[in-house]
This record gives sequence, C-alpha cells and structure tokens, in this order.
Amino acid sequence: MKKNLIMLLTAILVLFTAVPALPSAAAEVNAQDQQTYELPFTVLQADKDEVSAAGRHVESPAQIKIEDGKTIAYMTLLNSQYWQSMKIQDGNEFVAVEVVSEDEEAKTRLVKFEIKDVKKILSAKAHIIVTGIPGMGTYDTVHDIRFQFDGSNVPADKENVSKEEETDKPATTIKEGNYTIDFTPLHEKEDKASSMARHMETNATLTVKDGKNIVTVKLTNNEQVTGFQVEQNGEFIDAKVVAVNVEENIRTVSFEVADLNQIMNAKVTVHVASANYTGNHVVRLAFDTKTITPVGAEKAPVSFKDINNSFAKEYIVALAEQEILKGKTAETFAPDDKITRAQFAMVIARALKLPTQEATGTFSDVTKDMKTIVQEIEAANRAGIVLGKNDGKFSPNEEITREQMAAMIIRAIEYKNASVLKDVNTNVVFADAGRINDYAKTAVTLSAGLGIIDGSTVDGKKVFQPKDSATRAHASKMVYKMLEVIK
Repeated sequence: MKKNLIMLLTAILVLFTAVPALPSAAAEVNAQDQQTYELPFTVLQADKDEVSAAGRHVESPAQIKIEDGKTIAYMTLLNSQYWQSMKIQDGNEFVAVEVVSEDEEAKTRLVKFEIKDVKKILSAKAHIIVTGIPGMGTYDTVHDIRFQFDGSNVPADKENVSKEEETDKPATTIKEGNYTIDFTPLHEKEDKASSMARHMETNATLTVKDGKNIVTVKLTNNEQVTGFQVEQNGEFIDAKVVAVNVEENIRTVSFEVADLNQIMNAKVTVHVASANYTGNHVVRLAFDTKTITPVGAEKAPVSFKDINNSFAKEYIVALAEQEILKGKTAETFAPDDKITRAQFAMVIARALKLPTQEATGTFSDVTKDMKTIVQEIEAANRAGIVLGKNDGKFSPNEEITREQMAAMIIRAIEYKNASVLKDVNTNVVFADAGRINDYAKTAVTLSAGLGIIDGSTVDGKKVFQPKDSATRAHASKMVYKMLEVIK
C-alpha cells in the first residue's frame, strides 16, 4: 500500500513537471507561428507627446508576426468589459481591429491589426463605456490615442515598411470651365478637421484650363495667416496671392492640383503679434469631387409652403439652399414633425461634410442595405459624434430627444473646432436641469452658453424639457447655430 502511494505521488510529480502552464494570449500567438517578435510600445495622448492614461488598459509589449508578407500586431486589451471598440488609422480612415479571442474571467481581449511601419506613430480611437461606479453615472466617450512602437527587437527585414496604398480612382477629368468645389482641411495625421479650418472658406473655386486644375481658396484671417504653401512634387511652394481685402480681413490664393482625388498637403503659417506667436501648421486638403458644380448653374429656389409661420424659417431656408436639409416633398418641409436619431445624424454628417466610406456594420440595427442612412451614420460614429447604445444598437428610427441632440451638437463642435468650447459663459440655468441625464448635462450647459439652445418659458420658469422629442424645426435651428459657432 505504501509502495503504491509513493508510486502515485511520483506519477503526479512527473505530470506537473512535464505539462507546461496554460499559455497566455501572447503565447498562443507564438504557438501559431515561431516567427514572432516582441514589440514594446507607449500609448501617447492625441495632441502631445505625453503618456496617455489609456496606456494602463493595454498590455505592452505586443507580439508581431509576419503573415502573408504583412506585419500583424497582436495586442491584449485589459479591462475588456469597458472596451466597446478600438479602431486603427489606415490612410484617411479608421478601421476596426480584429478580435482574436476573449477571456471573460480575466477580462482581457486579444486583438490584431496590420502595422505598415513600426517606425511611425500610429493613431487610434478607443471607445470606452464605464457603468456601475457609484456617483459616476455612465461614462461614454471615444478617446483619440497614438501608439509609439519600439521596433528595436524586430529584424530590419521584418519591419514590413510599406508605402501607403495608391488610390485606385482614376484622375478626375473635367471639361474646361469654372466650377465650385468643396474641400475639408484635415489634421496633419488624424482623420478629423484641422484647427486651421477656421481660417478658410471650404467652398473653393475650380478653374479647368489647358488640362490644369487651378483651385482658388479664400483665407478668412489675412492679418494672422502670413503664409500659405502647397506641396508640389515633394516640395512646399507658396500659393499665388490673387487678391487681398484688408477691410474684410480676407486673402484669396490659388494653386494647381494635379489630381482632385488625392489628398494634398499644405502648410499654414500663423503669426499672432499680441501673443508673440508664430507657428507652421501642416494640413491635408481633401477635395470632394462629388460637389463640383459649374459656376452659374441655377438651383431651384427653396419654396416650402408650410414654414412661413415657423420660428425656424430662416434656418430651414439657409440649410436647404446648401442641401444640408431636405423637405418631405418639393413644397413641404413639415417643421413640426418629429425627427429621428438617424435623420439628425445624417443632417450633422452633411453639415460637417464628413467623409463617408463603404458601410462596415458598426451598429447591429443599421445594416448595409439601409443605403440612404448607413454611410452618414457610420461617418458620424467615426468622428465620435454618435455613439449608439450599450447593446451595440443605434435605434435609428427612434425619435431623438432634445438632450440627445444637444450632446451630438457639442461632440460635432468638438470634432470640428474644439477651441470654441473654451471659456464659454455657462450662467444659463434651467428650472428642470435635474431631469437632464448625466451624459448630457455639460452638453446642454455649453449649448445654452453658445446660444445654440434657449429653452422655453413655462409658468414663468425657463425650462429645457430634455426628454421631449425634438422637431425638424428645432434641428434646423440647432444645426444652423452650430455652423455659426464653428465658423
């Protein structure tokens, strides 16, 4: 008996010695391919080279493998119950990472994505929702972060430094003549509007002659914008000054664009004498060829018969003329009809000229076959303007409430020009402020301070009525005021 017990204990000891510990997520990657390398990284803030607090929710180092000639990073997200999504910049777009595995008990998620150059900083968007913390309410936001990799452990022949994919769009050929064309001044690295956008009119003039595309742009701050250059054949050259209007503080410049389908780099020099500041800002000019319109082309006048008595008439007409808003019919707008979440997201996307792309199915209830809304809703989501709900749905046909609309409006301003949200006078007080959900309180306060909303007077008290469904007229006024604030 004693001998049998000794043999049993010996067998157990051998078993535990021979069987390795269960592999971690990173070890699983190693098991799949021996050509795996450690890739340490630092998570940086979006606008400065300082460590982001988001770094504590990501495990470094990542593991990289060479798969089909591509450098693929495998990264472990910690506290995965809070992560709704992570998107990585790919050219001018942000694409969702691929989920490899999930460990609910350990609260980790293994994701993978391609790295085209380990020597370059990679921008990303992290959508985080935190609930269940006493006194905090629901924290729901999209963080802009950047990954800075240390590729010293990766052999030079495995770095897979690849060129940006060439666009497969042919160069746009246009008949000789004069046109207008819209463009978006993008951030130097990120897929969002540049702060320099406030110094430009984004409806430009396009002249096509002798096979050349000449674009003419108005700079709206002649006093402070002291230089404007565009990249031609790898070098920055001065744009031609066409006219200067000192009274209106406007300078008009022109430059040649070889291909309107390609994003063009430009450099803006700003000098603020009162602050003794001079800075050079690189922006990317993205032209929207779908907006090319012959100069002098007549547009049908806006003639909705049911808006004459609406408080929002001037806002409706102005936005309809810009094709940001559309009527229910050619002659009716239905200003008092309720507006849905999908409809309002579409209006925001049009107003900001958000770049659209092929639908990816971001929300489970906004599918690819919803061709009239899906691209605009997903564009607004990529910009961090619409966030959906905790169940992964957007509820597109649900009537939007006044507080939801205010939240989207402020996120839109933050995306386009966050500087206008600083030092806002927030002395406006609504008697029903206690009914405003926590996520929308700051947005409502800022919207009131900026004059985008003003509430109503009921029984002698100023109220906001946050849970009331908003009307098409309300939406018109708020979007018009939003655009005024951004400019």
